[in-house]
Amino acid sequence: CDVSGSVAAYAKFLLMFLYSLADILPRVRSFAFSSHLGEVSDLFEQYPVEKAVELVNWKYGGATAYGGSFQDLCDLALDDINSNTTVIILGDARNNNGDPKLEILQSIFQRARQLIWLNPESRRVWGSGDSEMTRYQCACHFSAECNNLEQLERIVDQLLKSTR
Repeated sequence: CDVSGSVAAYAKFLLMFLYSLADILPRVRSFAFSSHLGEVSDLFEQYPVEKAVELVNWKYGGATAYGGSFQDLCDLALDDINSNTTVIILGDARNNNGDPKLEILQSIFQRARQLIWLNPESRRVWGSGDSEMTRYQCACHFSAECNNLEQLERIVDQLLKSTR
């Protein structure tokens, strides 16, 4: 989950979604990032949602570097990603003109059962400015605009139908 300034308006929504997944699904590992990525699963287990969200934003907020965050994810969890793994990325793909490290995302894509990207920005602005979303889409099994509960509900329904 991206918790950088460019998604500040949506970070709480995205983190609450991530927090709820940990309650529903077995073996969920949660990560947050802006310039660096770290695992936040323990914060979600130890604290109520409001406190966990506050601590995640405090610890991982800042300017985004998706390439560096993908590298951190590889260092922390690549060995655990396999054909049974679903990776969900929650973020706007705005990379502050840094190295997008698309090859790392492609490596994760190849290992995972599915890689899903939920982007809070309007699809119309994907690829504009410093957005790498149009490039990252080639390494996603599914990507969608998601910035409210109605969109999230539609996406979850669509994903559930595709797994039946």
